[in-house]
Amino acid sequence: MTLKAPKFWQKKGLLSLILSPLGWLYGQIVAWRLRSHKNKVSVPVICVGNLTLGGAGKTPVVIALAQEFQRLGHTPHILSRGYGGKGYQVLRVETTQQTAAEVGDEALLLAEIAPTWVGADRYQSAQAAVAAGATLLIMDDGLQSPTLYQDFKIAVFDGQIPFFNKRIFPAGPLREDFSKGLQRIDYLVLNNFKDIPSWAVKLPCTLATTLSDQIPTKERYLAFAGIGYPEKFYWLLAKKGFNIIETHSFADHHFYSNQEINELIQKAKKIKAHLITTEKDLVKIPKDAKKNIQSLKIRLEADLTEIVNKVLKFF
Repeated sequence: MTLKAPKFWQKKGLLSLILSPLGWLYGQIVAWRLRSHKNKVSVPVICVGNLTLGGAGKTPVVIALAQEFQRLGHTPHILSRGYGGKGYQVLRVETTQQTAAEVGDEALLLAEIAPTWVGADRYQSAQAAVAAGATLLIMDDGLQSPTLYQDFKIAVFDGQIPFFNKRIFPAGPLREDFSKGLQRIDYLVLNNFKDIPSWAVKLPCTLATTLSDQIPTKERYLAFAGIGYPEKFYWLLAKKGFNIIETHSFADHHFYSNQEINELIQKAKKIKAHLITTEKDLVKIPKDAKKNIQSLKIRLEADLTEIVNKVLKFF
């Protein structure tokens, strides 16, 4: 969803209550779609998704898994919805030929790691990837997708992003009924959790943290982001010791105009600060402006051994 998390999601107030029937209907539609027949391909399919809208940190998990299977001699291909792009039916992403406006920000980042396909129909994308030599498919998002059979389902949660009112969209941030969704999951990746929460104790899981580039932290920074939960990015910067003077948030998957970037540059100059943003945001910024902006490269630190061993059993 190209939006910021509404404030009314934070509690079970009147507006959330009014929207609850729509949330119930949305949940029923998701459940109905999930009961449909899913097409299976000839290689294992791992799905990395979540039960809430945006910001949980799926992309670093997809990258870490792709790199681990590459290390083991496999040829993973990544399937992305290409959200924010032009909605191609099936397209292999070429970083030198496509832009974020065409294929989406996440797809461009993932294509630097492994062959990446975007498409509205995940099954058609999967077939194209297998024909191109994939020995393993990793879906970036798609736990609620009705078309492609998933051999192994991973849900990612971030301890910095609360479930708020625990209601289903649009009344709250959930994509589906939480307890029923957990029953479909094979493994949990819990990012930025100190301990395993009570709702997760019955599922196999791993605790994860995020690593980042070494960028001078004592300089003055103006941080901005157009992701699911920009506050998570600002929290990470603060945790890493960055001296954040000011922040500016945009809607998820926001594409920046030259005017917006110029305004940010002027604001940064006014407060004598450097601009810093996320990798996903940087690919959506006009090329000429990138030299004025730093991005924080984020990667996952987690023990993926159990996940890898479970997936290898499908070969």
